[in-house]
Amino acid sequence: MVRHRSPGTLCLLAALGVSLGQTASAAPPLTTIKDTLYKADGSLFDGILIINWRSFEGPDASNIPTNSLSVQVSRGNLLVRLVPTTTSPRPAYYSVRYVTEGSVQFSEIWSVPPSAQPLRVRQVRIEWPPSSSPSQPPPVLEDIQIDDVEGLRQELEARPRKGLAYVPSRAAVIGPTGELEAAAGELDECVRVDGSTGPCGSSSAMAFIDGEEPQGAVDGSNRVFTLSGTPAPPASLLLHRNGVLQKQGEDYTLQGNVVNFALAATPQPGDVLVASYRVDGALAIALGMVDGETPSGEIDGVNRSFTLAGTPRPARSLLVYRNGLLQKEGLDYTLNGNVITFEPASTPSPGDILTASYRMGGF
Repeated sequence: MVRHRSPGTLCLLAALGVSLGQTASAAPPLTTIKDTLYKADGSLFDGILIINWRSFEGPDASNIPTNSLSVQVSRGNLLVRLVPTTTSPRPAYYSVRYVTEGSVQFSEIWSVPPSAQPLRVRQVRIEWPPSSSPSQPPPVLEDIQIDDVEGLRQELEARPRKGLAYVPSRAAVIGPTGELEAAAGELDECVRVDGSTGPCGSSSAMAFIDGEEPQGAVDGSNRVFTLSGTPAPPASLLLHRNGVLQKQGEDYTLQGNVVNFALAATPQPGDVLVASYRVDGALAIALGMVDGETPSGEIDGVNRSFTLAGTPRPARSLLVYRNGLLQKEGLDYTLNGNVITFEPASTPSPGDILTASYRMGGF
């Protein structure tokens, strides 16, 4: 079976002076450095050690060319094998940089002796310049770039960044550029899912009243009924009598939260009244609501296409009434953008009344 080495393995072997044509027995002897690294606060070190060296000769006279090596340290565990430098005819050292969180935290110099037993970092760390060769310059400590650390740029790009509007101790929201920003508003306000803020409890769910039964005696003579809230705007009120939409200004009038039926439309015993409306006038602007619109188009018994002033978003928000009866999309009509096309069997006839209500806000 043929085993394939990864590119990282090939680079490591080359850095230690092992050519691809050599056998394992021809490799220079190595010293193992094994230790547990901590930060000053006692937490385990996580990061990368960048080890650089200039060309030198190993204990077996093997040529170790100038190169560098990256060693991953996870949860403080350091394990690396290096060619000894103390036996080289010319002074040789390793320059070691400790990298964590994308930056070099500190650097030091290692002088590695031959050893059959693993050594700790304190056994190879030396002060510079060493007293035995004060004239020997230290290895060059170059600034490490983000792209010098494999995978670092991808990891950094995957993490959210602080935006210009970031403020500590505030609720964080994702800004339009994808950066973390602070939610703007008063401390007693609530944050909505779109990052905006406003008084708590002013959600759109509380601004709608659906399927309410107006209060009042349905006895054939009483024409005054009261709603629990005040429709805002008044045109948002959809008042049904036995499932038929009543026309405001014709079948009834609205004063605040009081409904006054016309004499000819007085509810009779057994009639069922149902009302739906909004109590937040600002919601009509926020959601782009349209109430009680008359679609444009000729009602002559032949024309089946009618146009709305706006485009319903979402399409299912559209409520189309013909003579007060709610029409069903896909059965009575189809919608394409802002154009309503009635089915042949539902073609509006002269005298029919069409009304439409819908949203344009996309919510």
